[in-house]
Amino acid sequence: MAQSSTPHKKLNLLQVYRGIAAVLVVMFHLNDMSAERLNQVTFFNLFQAGWSGVDYFFVLSGFIMVYVHRSAIGKKDQLKSFLVKRGVRIYPIYWIITLTVLCFFLVIPGFANNKDLSLGQVIVSLLLIPQKDKPILDVGWTLTYEIYFYILFSIAIWLKPKHSAPILSAWLLVTILNFCKLINFPKSFFLLNQVFGNMNLEFVLGCLAAYIVIKYNNKISKYRWILFGIANVGYVILGMFVAWGNTDLERVTTFAVLAALLIIAATSIDLKDSPKLPAFLIFLGDASYSIFLTHGPLISASTKILQKANLGKYFDGFFAPALLALFAVVFGCIFYSLIEKPLTVFMRKNIVEKMFRPKVQGGI
Repeated sequence: MAQSSTPHKKLNLLQVYRGIAAVLVVMFHLNDMSAERLNQVTFFNLFQAGWSGVDYFFVLSGFIMVYVHRSAIGKKDQLKSFLVKRGVRIYPIYWIITLTVLCFFLVIPGFANNKDLSLGQVIVSLLLIPQKDKPILDVGWTLTYEIYFYILFSIAIWLKPKHSAPILSAWLLVTILNFCKLINFPKSFFLLNQVFGNMNLEFVLGCLAAYIVIKYNNKISKYRWILFGIANVGYVILGMFVAWGNTDLERVTTFAVLAALLIIAATSIDLKDSPKLPAFLIFLGDASYSIFLTHGPLISASTKILQKANLGKYFDGFFAPALLALFAVVFGCIFYSLIEKPLTVFMRKNIVEKMFRPKVQGGI
């Protein structure tokens, strides 16, 4: 099978933070839906900035692309392998959950929140094509950016650097100009707003973080714990500003920058110290994709049932939401263990490995 990456050590600390990021997103949606439907603030609004978990995911994706797949850059023969592996990673589980949610909406339309359930919307949602409205599975909007970034990275694999560099540099320039508001695309041009959208810069920050680790890790390692502390304290301070200061922060220059710093520091710690981490935290990181995809429908359905049953008064600001959050996380972990992991292993063995298995040359 074609190798698209260089040998590398598993970075468990990054995986732990992947799990933490997923839990932050769970808590954000729980806080948001509780306030909207049950008129209840949860956990003193502490997780109002839980959306920053998405910024970590985006920066981490950019980091992984360069750190793991850098040897594939400029090698056209590895493009198919890269795309198949990414597709197997993203789509099957997403399709299972999206189609389950779609069936639920069709059976009980009142839970669909006036979503467009037409055939066209179903198709663009399943394919993660950029769209004006959110996909049927709300968190799918993040995956449309993820797929788009894979396409951009595919350009770097497909073309030689002397050809891909000008194309990607021109794209980056327009994206930065749009970020700085030196150019503006009308909101109706949703495709252009995604192609050159601000969130794409988070993937770029991840790529930059990987370059720094690859090039300067020996120098960085001296300050790894200081950088790690700064990143974590920074997250807490910014989270408090959002939660209690009614402050709107630009996510690219705040949480995404801290995510890049955290990833640089955590990678250096993993490589230098190999810290022993609790197995359940690493498992949480492994299950993060399932948690991310399944939690929204669970929390949405639960809060809507409580709303329709007029039971919101029994939904307090701590114990009830804690149980609901725990249920959502545990369900995601079970889904990972019973469905995502075995399905991913099966597809890798029966699709990826067979598709790219080296052909045996006949002898004389």
